[in-house]
Amino acid sequence: MESKQEFDREAYLESHPIVSTFYTLITPMIEKVYSIFRERVFSRHTGTFLYAQPRMGKTRCANAVRDLLATEFPKKYVLYHTADGNKSAHLTRDLVFGAGLYKNPKESYSALIEKFILHVRVEVESRGGRHFVIIIDENQLLSIDSWNELLVIHNRLEEHGISMTTLGFGQEEILQRRNLLFGVGATNLVARFLSEPIHFDGCLSEADFESILNEYDLNKEYPLDSGCTYTDFFLPKAFAANFRLTSYKKLIWAELMNVAGENGPRVLPLEHIFRVIERILMRSRHMDSSEFQVTEGIVKEAVGASLIAEFVSLMRQAERK
Repeated sequence: MESKQEFDREAYLESHPIVSTFYTLITPMIEKVYSIFRERVFSRHTGTFLYAQPRMGKTRCANAVRDLLATEFPKKYVLYHTADGNKSAHLTRDLVFGAGLYKNPKESYSALIEKFILHVRVEVESRGGRHFVIIIDENQLLSIDSWNELLVIHNRLEEHGISMTTLGFGQEEILQRRNLLFGVGATNLVARFLSEPIHFDGCLSEADFESILNEYDLNKEYPLDSGCTYTDFFLPKAFAANFRLTSYKKLIWAELMNVAGENGPRVLPLEHIFRVIERILMRSRHMDSSEFQVTEGIVKEAVGASLIAEFVSLMRQAERK
């Protein structure tokens, strides 16, 4: 980490990622997923997909995978798309619209396909590569027609010598969609895009949790390149006196385990775990001092404010139905 720059924290507070909640941590779970996906992309597999319960950090993972792939494989064109479950949704039109190419609402399906194929060819060739990677978030919302459109795009690109890999991110309903495709005889679609299900877990151990806390303490900076980590931003005096969130991992983890109960950490939604950490930092900034410590009361208040217990209870009720 570079030497820390001086700046007015209050001026940056409202735009801080902890306040906006718009940031990505490379957690142990994301590292594991990326190691699998990067190998599939490197080998030019046609497709694989990840599935998870709601609020487990699936979309954060998808965004991280997009950024990591684009950095590691600059010659590949990596496109991120969020599926739309509306009955009027049209995958090819949505892809064209997302690329900023949708001009005429009366354009035919074939015209839209041609427009998107040309777009991908230009993007791939401008990078000096021959590989297109599409990341589809919420892929459980794709209709059978959309999966067929994806197959057409794949085949058309192949005609132009361009490989295509589809990486899906979805909720557990995607497994039902996969069974439906089997049921209607669309084994070609399953083989092409859904042959390798990967289950995405949230935070499975105290060691995972410590790794997450370490990101706030040492790796995530704001303002960018300022040398000021997220923990340092909110608690500068305490941080200068060697305060670190990781020192309180057991205290915070124990409270999270109280919420999880007999089901264990697998039921804890990762997004809500982030909310707990954010709440601790934001609530504590007015208590900042060289003697500051995270107390059990601070942790309990943060866990309560995160609504993690309510979410876990809701998911348990859903499982009983």
